[in-house]
Amino acid sequence: MLELLKNFVANRLSLDELVTLAAYGRSLRAEYEYHSLDEPSWLDSRLKTLRREIQSRNADELERRKKQIETSLNALKTPAERKKELLKQLEEVNSQLTPTSA
Repeated sequence: MLELLKNFVANRLSLDELVTLAAYGRSLRAEYEYHSLDEPSWLDSRLKTLRREIQSRNADELERRKKQIETSLNALKTPAERKKELLKQLEEVNSQLTPTSA
């Protein structure tokens, strides 16, 4: 596990594996602290990399879920609601196309 933490490549690991490595890294850090030892210099950078990758993947998943929900909500709209939205969008585009007088 130690070698994997030292040498992991984030895009080759699943989210579960990244979380497991992060947990191992934090427990390793705590153990160094418990024994009043200086932690290895690579440990902090690896934990930061893991944290960023986990946050990034989580954000990607939330965005995917958000789009899925929005698609489902749009599918529930009546034709009249969709027409109203399209007319509003057309009005906005037309106002952008119309030159303003100075």
